[in-house]
Amino acid sequence: MSEDVPVKGLRRVELRSNDPAGSAEYYRSLFGWIVMSADDGTLRCWVGDRLAALIRRPADWETPGWHPVLGGRPTALLADPTGVTATLDPGRVRHGPWAPAPRHGEPCWLELMTADTTDDYWTRHLAWTVRADSDVKPFALYDAPDDTGARAIAGRLLVDTVTAANVGAGWMCYLAATDITLVTDTAVAGGATLLIEPREAPTGVIAAFADPYGTVCTLLEDPAGWGGAWS
Repeated sequence: MSEDVPVKGLRRVELRSNDPAGSAEYYRSLFGWIVMSADDGTLRCWVGDRLAALIRRPADWETPGWHPVLGGRPTALLADPTGVTATLDPGRVRHGPWAPAPRHGEPCWLELMTADTTDDYWTRHLAWTVRADSDVKPFALYDAPDDTGARAIAGRLLVDTVTAANVGAGWMCYLAATDITLVTDTAVAGGATLLIEPREAPTGVIAAFADPYGTVCTLLEDPAGWGGAWS
């Protein structure tokens, strides 16, 4: 696919975990994922007929946590000047503004947290455009245009260097939750640390917790479409 054709969504997210089986069981208890082992040793987690996540051990050079796999381009690994990465993978886009509405446990939004503006890198490689939000100065939207008009495909939030060092810079993948309070309560009962109690945000009602393995999971309650309110 030509680089002037925009990437329009995710094929899946990867959860790179030092305990793939433990992570899979933990998130299965929260979202009801159907977990299946693949021949390559990865665990594939399904919501109905859509692959929501792939869980595997990180390679020596990879950072544990969520990693976006964007669809519609030849296979490649992108790394911006700050070291934030995303993978390109050819094939059908399962999650995004042109895909069906997210179901409970599916990816429903992407947000780049960064201490440095790397908009030029992502817009150049993914054929996205930047839309600044006047109400939230550090925040901007990445839009993916097509013949029907541009749609918000991801957010970008500038954070200070201290926050980036403590929380980490990179892509935050939101998962849809039909009842966000029930999911966060279940997560905490299973050993998670609640980082953000359910509260209103520009996308809708969000929450975040660190799972027992140290991965931060962000939730968006019952989004009507990709990005919740941004849809």
